[in-house]
Amino acid sequence: MENDKRARQNRKKEEKEKAEYKEGLIKTLTPLLFGALAGVISYVLYTSGLLKPTSEDGLLIAILMVLVQKFVYPLLHTSLEGVKDWIYISFITLSCWFIFFTLLLNNLI
Repeated sequence: MENDKRARQNRKKEEKEKAEYKEGLIKTLTPLLFGALAGVISYVLYTSGLLKPTSEDGLLIAILMVLVQKFVYPLLHTSLEGVKDWIYISFITLSCWFIFFTLLLNNLI
């Protein structure tokens, strides 16, 4: 009987760890994808002539992608708990936007 109780506790612990791992992946991959999308959109707008080299509209697109994620996470059944998660998501999105936009601009030259 004690072994059954221990087995159930271990199973619950493993399920909890899997759920946390899955949530961590979602919280990492979603900002990466949105940052890459923001970089591509900024590049397309820049090459089409809608963005000027001195404008900061590309950064505005990246910030809007951070705000769009507020509505995406409930669809993914992922909860964001506090400021720490939002700072992490914002940092990843903006970093990925910067990297993609810079790489695409270097390809332009």
